Amino acid sequence: MRTCLIFKTGRLIDFLNSSNEFYEIRENKNDLKIIKKYKDKRGGPFFVTLPKEIKISLEVIGLIVGEGYIGRNFIFANSNEKAIDEILCFLNQFKLPIKTYLEISIKNKQADFKNQCKKFWENHLKIKIKKTRLRGEFNNITKYGTMHLILNNSLVAKLLKQIINLSKIRIEKNKQFSINYLRGIIAAEGNINIKKRTNCIYMVRISASKQEERDHYKKCLKKAGINIYCEDMDTISSEEGIKKGWKTTKGRAGAVIISRWDNFIKIFNLGLLDLNNEKKIKFLKYFLNNKFTKQFLDFKYFLNKEFTMKQAQRYFGFEGRHLNRVLTLYKKGYIFRRKLNKVKFVYKLTDSYINLYNKFKKEGVAN
Repeated sequence: MRTCLIFKTGRLIDFLNSSNEFYEIRENKNDLKIIKKYKDKRGGPFFVTLPKEIKISLEVIGLIVGEGYIGRNFIFANSNEKAIDEILCFLNQFKLPIKTYLEISIKNKQADFKNQCKKFWENHLKIKIKKTRLRGEFNNITKYGTMHLILNNSLVAKLLKQIINLSKIRIEKNKQFSINYLRGIIAAEGNINIKKRTNCIYMVRISASKQEERDHYKKCLKKAGINIYCEDMDTISSEEGIKKGWKTTKGRAGAVIISRWDNFIKIFNLGLLDLNNEKKIKFLKYFLNNKFTKQFLDFKYFLNKEFTMKQAQRYFGFEGRHLNRVLTLYKKGYIFRRKLNKVKFVYKLTDSYINLYNKFKKEGVAN
C-alpha cells in the first residue's frame, strides 16, 4: 500500500489570507466550499469546492517536482504512461476539469506516427484527444509523444506549492519517504548513461538545473543509503555551450551523478526505477553487462552449499581474479566464511546474496 501524506485543506488556505484578499470556508458534509473575497474591489466573489483533505503519495510528489509546473495553474507533462496515471489519480480527488493535449515530435518520422501516438493515448486513458501539437524541429525520443495534463485553478496551484515545499522538508528527514519520493524523481528526471566501449552502465544522473535542487536530491539519496562520489554536472547555458564549441546550441541542464556498482545495486534493490518501465528495462539490460554483475551471478552455482577457496578456483578454472572475487563478495556481505583451522576457511552465500539473486531472477534477468 502506498504511503500518502495528508494535508488539511483549511489549514493550507489559512496561510494564503492577506489584508487585500482572503478566503471564507464553508464546511459541507464531505467537502469545503471556499469563497475568495476581496477588500475594496468590485465584482462577485470566486468560489470552488475542494476536498477537506488532500492526499498525495511520495511518488507523486517526486513526479511533480521533476516534471510538474506550478504557476497560475498546474501542468504535468510526461511520455511515461505510469507517471501520467499516477498524476491523474492524484488530480481526480479535486473533481475539477482536467485538460489534455498531446505533443509529438515528427521530424524524421513516418506520416502515420501522429495517428499511432493519438491512438495509444486515447486507448490508454479512455478519452478523446482534442488537441495535438506537432513539433517539426525535433527528432522524436519518445515512444508515443508527450501527454500534457492541465488543471486550470489558481487556488489548487497555490495549495500544491505549499504541499510540495512542506513535503520536501519531511522527505529529507525520513528514509522511507526519500525512497518513495526518489522513485518519482528518477521516473521524471532520471537518465541511464551507457559507456559505448563496454556497453554497460557507468552512471545514473538526475537532471536539475539549480544548485539548491541538486543539494536537495543529494540529501534524499544519502537518506536512502546512496552515496555520491562524483561532483555535480554543472548547468551550461546555450551561450556557454557555443563558446565551448559544442554541436548543440541548447546548452545542458545540471545533474546529480550516481556512480559505482554498489549504488546501482541499491537503485535496483530499492525499486527506484519501478515507475518507468523503459528506464527499468534499459537499466537491467546494460547493468547485466557490468563485469561485477556477471561475476556476482556466476556464484549461483554455490547456492545452498558450502565451498572452499580451492573449490571456487576449480569451478571457475581461473586463479587470481576469481579468488579476489570471493574476498570482494565476502567484504560486501554476500559471502559468509567460517574458520576451519589457522589457514583454511569454508564459505557460504548469505541471505543478502540469495535475496538479491532472487530479485534478479524475478525480473527475468538471471537463469
